[in-house]
Amino acid sequence: METFRYQNLNIRYIQAGQGKPVVFLHNGGTSHVIWKDIIRQLTDSYRIFAIDLLGYGSSSEPEEDYTLAKHVEILAAFIKCHQLKDIKLVGNCMGSAISIKYAMNDPGNVSSLILINPLTVNTFTAGQLGVFLRLRQTAPGFFRTIYKGLGRFRLNKLISEQSLRMQFGSTGRKKHLEKTENLCACFTREGQMNSLLRTLDDLVNYNVFDRYSPPENFPPICTIWGLENKILSAEAGRVLNTTLQPEREEWIPGGGHLVMLEEPEKIAAVIRDFITLK
Repeated sequence: METFRYQNLNIRYIQAGQGKPVVFLHNGGTSHVIWKDIIRQLTDSYRIFAIDLLGYGSSSEPEEDYTLAKHVEILAAFIKCHQLKDIKLVGNCMGSAISIKYAMNDPGNVSSLILINPLTVNTFTAGQLGVFLRLRQTAPGFFRTIYKGLGRFRLNKLISEQSLRMQFGSTGRKKHLEKTENLCACFTREGQMNSLLRTLDDLVNYNVFDRYSPPENFPPICTIWGLENKILSAEAGRVLNTTLQPEREEWIPGGGHLVMLEEPEKIAAVIRDFITLK
């Protein structure tokens, strides 16, 4: 892996292939490894970057500052440092949110957006973990203290596998993808709980996407949802699409929160088709 140094932080990433740049951003709790099967199918035509977001994978793990604004700031600096133009952004969950926000700030430098299971307040609240956000809203100071204690907790392999199993739909569970070693290692990593909880603590800032209606000059959007996503609600995703107005919508039967691992050929084909046209 390569390292992008930003301020006092190490942001780790991989790059491969040649051509127009495509930047992949993962969801909270995982790393660039979720894209490995997709990347193999695109490097013949594109220059691929897959980043480990701050606090995840092999990137730095500061105690605090896991805000949406910080992630977008780092992405913008990464793109500027590598002199990337006319980029195509592909994100999952919070990676989708970071992609949208970057495009809101600099729409002229983005040619297309692939948003997989985009994270917003509404899509999270309607999912099975939404209760934690509702509880946090009732007593933010108390839960911030609770998060600080839980952030020191390190998941063992068994809990990690169960957490991952929840993120797959029936397709992924049948393949026992929760036992994938490098994926499970993301969750057993020390400091992972802190990163996740700090992201949850900032989730209120993701509500901007629930009411965002892209202007005419906004990059074209393709959304992809796993219909069996338990983390973020696909039904809430349908409501979100009424304002995002994507040019293309894909709904994956049997897919969950990690559809790029469950249906890699199908997802890679959708991505290739959309970014080739845009």
